Amino acid sequence: MTNKEAYRLITALMETQAPAGTKLEHARNQTLKNASSFIESYNDKLEDLNIDYCSTDEKGNIIRDARGQYIFNKDNQRALSKELKRFMDSPMLLPFQIVSTSDKKGLNDAQVEYLSEVGFIREHMKLV
Repeated sequence: MTNKEAYRLITALMETQAPAGTKLEHARNQTLKNASSFIESYNDKLEDLNIDYCSTDEKGNIIRDARGQYIFNKDNQRALSKELKRFMDSPMLLPFQIVSTSDKKGLNDAQVEYLSEVGFIREHMKLV
């Protein structure tokens, strides 16, 4: 799983409305708990990349706009974009365990399809 795929899964789980007290809620909460170190490392890496590529004054101090956001010149923005793509497409910074469930209560078909693809939703085995 790449950093981009892990970020997408975490975002999807955070947006998933799971009924209280269900196996779906437990699996979602446990997976997000397991991913907490990944999320922290991911955010730290993004901050480091912004600092590496942002504009600085002649003394090397970071230049920010009125809202406190980093300022980038055109060349630095291009370099940052390339580095972000490389980072997002690279293997996960820190792997985390996905706690899977067969509980799909309250999920729409698209959610079930995606969460099944990533191993969060598991289908019951059918005996033939």
